[in-house]
Amino acid sequence: MQFFPPPLVNPIISGSKHSMPILQNPRQEAFAQARARGALLDDAYEIAGFAPAQRHASRLARQPEVAERIGELLEARTEAGAADARTVIGALLRLADAGPAVANPAAIHETRLVLLDACRLMGEIEKAREHDRRRVLSGE
Repeated sequence: MQFFPPPLVNPIISGSKHSMPILQNPRQEAFAQARARGALLDDAYEIAGFAPAQRHASRLARQPEVAERIGELLEARTEAGAADARTVIGALLRLADAGPAVANPAAIHETRLVLLDACRLMGEIEKAREHDRRRVLSGE
């Protein structure tokens, strides 16, 4: 019995000018979904129900329709992540605004540290996404 993970909600982003339909081949769609979730090439290949094979995962990832679908899913996740990041930053800024009202220097210091950590983590996430995009394009 083969395992196909449930697809993500079709990530048609409101206002998006381009939206590619779900791939007709369910294994290719499962592969694209797994890659968009962050699975490594070989892991995504196996999750999609393919037998493990060297270099086949990168070959599949480079197929134009699959690569385009992965790109679309990643864009949808990035846009959703940006919205989530904005929500988190908004909450942190509200905390920072409330800090002086508390009149507790330790609370203000902690708020500042949390803001710095959030910025650092967002930068690291973006670097990891860019590295992953380059890896797919280079066929590693």
